Amino acid sequence: MPSRKILTTVIVTIMIFTCLANASYAQGNEYDAVCNHLKSKYGAKKIKIPFMWLARAAVGIVRPAGVKSFKVTTFRNLNYSPDTLHNEMTAVMSDAFSEQWTPILRIRSREGDQVYMTIRETGNNVKILLVSINREEAQVIRARFNPERLAEFIENPEIFGISIDGG
Repeated sequence: MPSRKILTTVIVTIMIFTCLANASYAQGNEYDAVCNHLKSKYGAKKIKIPFMWLARAAVGIVRPAGVKSFKVTTFRNLNYSPDTLHNEMTAVMSDAFSEQWTPILRIRSREGDQVYMTIRETGNNVKILLVSINREEAQVIRARFNPERLAEFIENPEIFGISIDGG
């Protein structure tokens, strides 16, 4: 009988973690949708950024300027047409982002460079997703931060009591 209890506990635990994993995956689908579009539609190659895992872990612990988490992906060798890029990116982003996200910045240069920024409030935090595309590369950046902590940091820029504004 004890083995049956252990087996039941293990199965219930696995089911709970499976549900939690699916829920957490669903929360980040905007970022993944944009990244997958850049890879599949434009043949972009993802570039590894050395020690990014360390920077993300440090930000998660220290939370400088109210930043709670961030993720950066860089792509190179995009094969796209500047004439259709804006319409394609707008379509992908409108499909991937819920109505809770608000576009706050869209820039298109004559040279074909494009920047998109969307924002979403989640409780006391703000999520931002930035997409920057030019001929050589593209970056997709997601960050979550507390705007009150950011405002405090701007007023008094210190990390661990050490001023970083030179004054």
